[in-house]
Amino acid sequence: MRNCTRRIASIALNRFALIGFSTTLLIACSADEPVKTSSMAVQGLYSAALSDSGSSSLVGSIQHGGSFWKNAPSQRLYNWNHTAGQATPLISVDIDPSGNFAVTGGERTMVLWSAVTGESLGFWNTPGSIRSLKLTRNGDFALVGMDDQTARFFDVKNGGIKQTLRTGAIVRSVDVTPDGRYALTGDDLYQVILWDLNTGEVRQRWQLDNNISTVKLSDDGAYVFAAAQLGDAKIWSSVTGVEVSHIDTGALQSRNVTISQAVFSSSNRSLLIGQQNRRVNLLNVTTGEVTRSWDLHLKDTLRPTGAAVLALAFGNGSTYYAIGSNGYLNVLQ
Repeated sequence: MRNCTRRIASIALNRFALIGFSTTLLIACSADEPVKTSSMAVQGLYSAALSDSGSSSLVGSIQHGGSFWKNAPSQRLYNWNHTAGQATPLISVDIDPSGNFAVTGGERTMVLWSAVTGESLGFWNTPGSIRSLKLTRNGDFALVGMDDQTARFFDVKNGGIKQTLRTGAIVRSVDVTPDGRYALTGDDLYQVILWDLNTGEVRQRWQLDNNISTVKLSDDGAYVFAAAQLGDAKIWSSVTGVEVSHIDTGALQSRNVTISQAVFSSSNRSLLIGQQNRRVNLLNVTTGEVTRSWDLHLKDTLRPTGAAVLALAFGNGSTYYAIGSNGYLNVLQ
């Protein structure tokens, strides 16, 4: 069945009249499988990113370090590591919105790359251990969340730090609008903070019920998504701060599942979320209702090793892309 949930209104009847009472039930359906998969790593991944169109991938593999891929047909274009002859454990990676630049983050090092030529464009040391990083359009700036209780907004092409955003806790997840105007951080004080990167000031602040696992901004900065580890997941208006929808994670908690990734559609009508149990859901932004579900490919179905969702992208039409921690790219329809 294509829709993973279906809302059904039940109407109670007595023997004489129709009683105007209704309840909404969620009928769960089985998830779909990928229509196509391709392997990008033998032993799994530390990190992964997809271009906005889903046409290219960047992965930090356990065995070989960083590599940049063309997705259709699947082809490795470049091998990227921070030290010659050594595989760098890449904690976080990203591809900029134009698809022409990429960034890789090791423990305390960050490298900007050309996705066109494969060349390194700059190397930086960071003041704290990197937890998460995101690039603005054309790779001009990088927002880096670190364990020193800050997120730093780096000018990665010219050098220097434009803003230091102090949260008071380890910053687990970050995002930035393509134009570099707004930043979003999620930390271990359960805070989700929207920042103005021109001034460094806080614009909105929200609280969830556990350490923040992932945050996401819509490209125009109108919507904010955040999820807590084994806890709440919500969408808010960045302008008013008002909650738009609440993603019901009650069932997720009972199964010890955390939402690990999310991405808004260009129209802001839909949201893709990925979980640590290989499930990908397509949601309606305004209602939070799940409209489609998929399960990522497992390398060995007899002895499955799991596949947490590390990266997501909307493709053209009804095609979506996801990368699992087991090293497989999944095409979803």
